[in-house]
Amino acid sequence: MAKPNFFIVGAPKCGTTALSEYLKEHPNIYLSDPKEPHYFALDFEQYRLTKTWETYLDLFKDSSAKHTAIGEGSVFYLFSSVALKQIYQFAPQAKIIVMLRNPVDLVYSFHSQVIFTADENVKDFKRAWRLQGKRQQGIKIPRQCREAALLQYAALGRLGEQMERLFRIFPRQQVEIIWFEDFVQSTKQVYERVLDFLAVAPDNRQDFIRINENKSHKLGLVGNFSEKPPALLNDLALKARDLLGLERLYVLDTIRSINTKVASRQPLSDRLRAELTAEFESDIKKLSRLLDKDLSHWLLAKPTYI
Repeated sequence: MAKPNFFIVGAPKCGTTALSEYLKEHPNIYLSDPKEPHYFALDFEQYRLTKTWETYLDLFKDSSAKHTAIGEGSVFYLFSSVALKQIYQFAPQAKIIVMLRNPVDLVYSFHSQVIFTADENVKDFKRAWRLQGKRQQGIKIPRQCREAALLQYAALGRLGEQMERLFRIFPRQQVEIIWFEDFVQSTKQVYERVLDFLAVAPDNRQDFIRINENKSHKLGLVGNFSEKPPALLNDLALKARDLLGLERLYVLDTIRSINTKVASRQPLSDRLRAELTAEFESDIKKLSRLLDKDLSHWLLAKPTYI
């Protein structure tokens, strides 16, 4: 059976969805569908779409001999305390792709994402940020939240700490690092560099449309229903799918599409941005030393929102 030989491991809200969409159109690259099975994130059980070895490998069954690069892109592998080690035990020669951005912008954008997926119910980011201490104690966690650890925004944004763990497991030469700013500004060049890293031929792609922009629900109640349908309804839908012999039902996808709007978020206040920057400053400096990359602009620059 075909097995993945490369992994896009994170971080969330750094362009992984866009990169995956571009890569999967290359004739020599095969990416799993769904993109984020999170099979190796044993500590994030509710995010694991496949939980047995057989069903995980089944995600790659349609790959063929022409697909020399076979992969998946689960964005919480980098944050997970166990996933990278699990991946190494499975495929020690695997190539690892990491996408990174200013953690202040990352966590602010991620908050919008978990609001959209109904894992977070506090729409004001400042208040959600302040709740981290209580939530660490199991207090004020939304009933529909799949994984409380993902509401620990400060921990999610400590990329230096996460990269340090990655390099304790995988050799540096097996890791390709993509900076979000470069990906946005020079998408074609970054894409071609990734192709070279994966050892596949250039495909002369010229079109790179924007993917996975900041989203929100037009109607919150409808959004909550489509993201987290009642268990009974979900069970009935699964039975109907199996009865009809379909791979999936598209009713919820249609509801999501109609109820979704794309809009930029309001910038963080200068005061809150300064607070978050101070929170992440030491970790940013750790990342800078680890990757020999000047990241001082992350402590000063204006934000980017996608």
